[in-house]
Amino acid sequence: MVFFERENMITRIQIKSLLLLITALLCVFVMTSCGQKDNTKNANSNAENATEQQAEETDSATAKEQRIEEIMADMSLKEKIGQMMMADFRFDGNGNPVTSINDSIASDISEYHLGGVILFSENMSDYDTTKQLISDMQSNADTPMLIGIDEEGGIVSRLDNSTIPHDSVLPAADMNGDTETAESSGNSIGKTLKFLGINLDFAPVADVNTNPNNPVIGDRAYGSDPDTVSDMASAFATGLKEAGVNGVAKHFPGHGDTATDSHAGAAASYHDMDRLEEIEFKPFQRLIDDGIPCVLVGHISLPEVTGNNTPATLSKEIVDILRNDLDFDGVAITDAMNMGAIMDYYYNADAAVMAVESGMDILLMPPNLEHYQSALVEAVESGRISESRIDESVERILSLKFDSGLIE
Repeated sequence: MVFFERENMITRIQIKSLLLLITALLCVFVMTSCGQKDNTKNANSNAENATEQQAEETDSATAKEQRIEEIMADMSLKEKIGQMMMADFRFDGNGNPVTSINDSIASDISEYHLGGVILFSENMSDYDTTKQLISDMQSNADTPMLIGIDEEGGIVSRLDNSTIPHDSVLPAADMNGDTETAESSGNSIGKTLKFLGINLDFAPVADVNTNPNNPVIGDRAYGSDPDTVSDMASAFATGLKEAGVNGVAKHFPGHGDTATDSHAGAAASYHDMDRLEEIEFKPFQRLIDDGIPCVLVGHISLPEVTGNNTPATLSKEIVDILRNDLDFDGVAITDAMNMGAIMDYYYNADAAVMAVESGMDILLMPPNLEHYQSALVEAVESGRISESRIDESVERILSLKFDSGLIE
């Protein structure tokens, strides 16, 4: 009797164990099935989201292209050329600093259909006055303008000469390779500029300062090592971008090893392509890879590359290096066309035409707006420059304005 009871008890235990095992297996099966369903559901959801995002991006790109086509279809040749000029208005007819708009400035913006204006210390006073000046300039433009400024920090600061509240920024060299400082500096500058209505900062400096006797760059550069300069310039540009301001990498093909200040005369970099690719081009390539929208091309010749002393701004061979070798498809801006490196060697009309022939998109600070516009109109009408070449630049400029929220 005891034997049978013990046997029954063992049987019951075995049955319970078997039931528990079956239950556990069922739970594992259900959980696995649910997990697979969830994973499949998540995968499908991710795929749907990616497809929707891709469709939205395609629709956005199409809308942008259509809008640019619409604007350009309504533009005359003069209006297109006007988009390619960025003027400065530092002093009025009596030699006084321009801190408020006047009839002459309003007329120039409207008559020449200017695509942009660059501001200087003379234009910066207090916050409200400066903001009003920018607003008044924009109100006279056919198409909202790029409003630029040289605000690097350090010795090149237009804000430091004003009463506009802002954070003072260390010279680039004094940041000692600290990328956090570079990014926060770019962001701080960007926020101030954004509040004022400035949408383009001619910074960061991407020059590698390998010549201690360089008369123009000095502590404006982040250093003499191309990797350090690349990291720092990239960080500064990131800070600007986060604040909603476009950065401009300067001064291609590199002003860090020149013996002349291009403000005063002809400047040259006597290096071959191997050296340029190893040192001078590195920071520009990094910024281009990061997506910087603009590059400022300096009045710097490369005689070891081109075999002549033509400054980069007027040299198709050098601009082609920027476009093809460094794969830059953004807006290429000349350095100021009223600098000695241009004014001492070229007539206004010749400089304007050569700059566009070389592939430049924006001519910065033409010394005479009428001469520049007339020369370019004549060059197109004579067949020297095709209108399609003008259209290439205008498309890039309007694309930048669209991306900046200036046109919708």
